[in-house]
Amino acid sequence: MVLVAMSPLVAIGSAVAARAVSVTTLIAVPVIAATLLRRRWFCRWLCPTGLLCEQVGRIGRVARPERGEGRGRSARQTTPLQGVPPSRGPRIGPLGHWLALATLGGACLGYPVLLWLDPLAILASFLATQWTDAFTTASLASAAGLSILLVLSLAAPGLWCTRICPLGATQELLAALARLGRFEKPSGGEGSWPLARRAVLAGGLGAIWAWVARRSENEPPIRPPGAIDEGRFRGVCVRCGNCARACPTKILRADRGEHGWSGLLTPVVRFDPGYCREDCCRCSDVCPSGAITRVAPAEKKTTRMGLAKIDMGLCLLGDDRDCSICKNVCPYEAIQMLWSEEEYKVVPRVDPARCPGCGACQVACPTSPRKAIVVVV
Repeated sequence: MVLVAMSPLVAIGSAVAARAVSVTTLIAVPVIAATLLRRRWFCRWLCPTGLLCEQVGRIGRVARPERGEGRGRSARQTTPLQGVPPSRGPRIGPLGHWLALATLGGACLGYPVLLWLDPLAILASFLATQWTDAFTTASLASAAGLSILLVLSLAAPGLWCTRICPLGATQELLAALARLGRFEKPSGGEGSWPLARRAVLAGGLGAIWAWVARRSENEPPIRPPGAIDEGRFRGVCVRCGNCARACPTKILRADRGEHGWSGLLTPVVRFDPGYCREDCCRCSDVCPSGAITRVAPAEKKTTRMGLAKIDMGLCLLGDDRDCSICKNVCPYEAIQMLWSEEEYKVVPRVDPARCPGCGACQVACPTSPRKAIVVVV
């Protein structure tokens, strides 16, 4: 959690989208301060994804030495990253500036569209991959991000770090703003400011993308307790997998796209094999972006995930059979057995004011294959 929270891109994007600065967001403040003083400081010293890409890039250079290598030419040409020669392969413009500004432009509408491209989030997603389910769509997608970066670094060493990485570009933009504040002229001469017209256009395109994405969402799934509203959640979530890894009952799974492409790999709740325990707030404690806000155990009963609904056509009581399991297992005493004059029998009733949608009743319900009581949004 701390590693992803250190990213200035994640901190700024999530704070703008959520319109709030959380305690987690403040973890990135020292990194932002260092970046204002020294360009790409984090890339140079702390980024583990950059280190992996650099080492793989060295293998690529050994396998395909550049013309003139060995006479000292390429060894003298270095990028701002420590010891990384200029990128090989296709020559592209500062794509990272486009990605970073598109993300921040979308954040202004509450949907930072490419926040999940942060290299620290990509690494965390890879580490959170459920290798026991290695051939599921969600697990393969979680592992794909870092794998693609490493293959790219092997084929074109330095390309990701110097030209594509939105976190590196964010640091360059922050450093440029610091120079502007000190009235320093950019070293590259006229037109070298990262905030060129095409980059500003990228911010506008990100805002348009965010507007379209928020209107193409399907019916929302059940989210972890403390999740911000669905319209912003899909953008603020960086798909790092921290919440799923921290969940003790393993009810958080990566969305496989069932609820729309914009929610791919975001955490959804599936009450199997357990329920959301009344004494657990781990997912909110480890979220680095603010997609899941902090929830204290005392607040759990008022933090709604959904609402339990009963289908009397499936309920055993509807067949005049004895059952009160859902009432007995409910940790919030939200289910009562009441006499119904209309049906002339005892029926279960859910009190919406007490039910936070924890799923305990759904897990315990004995009907199969369909449950008589399920949690809905």
